Amino acid sequence: MPFHRNFLPALCLALAAAFTSHAAAGALAPIDMAHTFAQVRQGDNAATLLVLALSEDRVQAIDLSELSGLYSADAFDVISRFDPATLDALARGAQYAQSYPASRLLGMGPRGLAHIAAGTNYPAHGTEVGMEEAFLFPKLSQATGPRSAIAAGPGMMLDYEVEVCARFDRELRSLSDFEQARKGFFLCGDFTDRATLVRNINLRNLTSGDGFPDAKSGRDRFPAGPLLVVPRDWQAFLRELTIETWVDGRRRQQAHARDMLKDLRTIVRETLDEAGTRTWPYAGGRIPMVNRAAIGTGSAILTGTGDGVIFQQPDAALVGKLMAEKYRSGQLAVIDSYVAGEIARGIYLQPGNEVRYTSNYLGAIHTTVVPTAHAGK
Repeated sequence: MPFHRNFLPALCLALAAAFTSHAAAGALAPIDMAHTFAQVRQGDNAATLLVLALSEDRVQAIDLSELSGLYSADAFDVISRFDPATLDALARGAQYAQSYPASRLLGMGPRGLAHIAAGTNYPAHGTEVGMEEAFLFPKLSQATGPRSAIAAGPGMMLDYEVEVCARFDRELRSLSDFEQARKGFFLCGDFTDRATLVRNINLRNLTSGDGFPDAKSGRDRFPAGPLLVVPRDWQAFLRELTIETWVDGRRRQQAHARDMLKDLRTIVRETLDEAGTRTWPYAGGRIPMVNRAAIGTGSAILTGTGDGVIFQQPDAALVGKLMAEKYRSGQLAVIDSYVAGEIARGIYLQPGNEVRYTSNYLGAIHTTVVPTAHAGK
């Protein structure tokens, strides 16, 4: 059933007359705070849904792709066909609601490979890893879905991080674009090989971001949650948002998005200000955060994680040994010894671990840690 603008008045009146609240307490943001969207695969297409209620097994939703006649891998292409008033009317009516298995929900990350990430953007996390300032760095990884696998291989120190991610309905070339854009938030994971990080970090400038692109980029290191939430007031929404990490049923992280040091606007501004002037080491070369002075619709912003990660600030004795070495070869020998000791402790993620990222309004991600040979299967 194609969607036409002259169909709006009659549709709004009909749905408003059949008002019903479908928000599931503790699962979806209240309708007066935000609209929540998801996608399911229908043949070769992705259908975009307006979510009304969510449980562990089922989703009640309205198929916006069916109403508009538009199927797109980017949910924002479909969402943009509906203004907030129309979405309000749809959400309060039952006429077009359908039920879907929750297991069919796709990840709501963008389609691109290049993303913007914030490091130590929560004060408590900065304290535990020994960094006092927030900083930015690029992450290159294809977003995967809410049910995924991550490989842990020999020599790795695989660590978890739960984050709030953001994406936009338009390209951002200025803060004016940012203000006008519809902002979508989704839950995401940011897996890190801490062994790669400590071997590549800039010891003279820990907050340069050096080492982070190599340690955090690559296959399966960017799982995305099943919900895309577009709030009416993004700042008010983040004040109410919480995120958590659970490993094998035990909670490891709990953070409040309101505690971020750099807010979303600041991250966008700094990214645009440094476009074309700053690069980071990656895979033996150097890369910019963005290829031009714009943040495209294929990119996400990872806003940082709270405390409770596995990696902790190395002790003073190790730092002293590193500072005493005059040559890089000597520093690497100290780091290799440290990495071997950490791996021997067995504290990092191992095949068989189950990592679950959760949020009060952004759904959940389930990731299984597998041996390297089974990654992506």
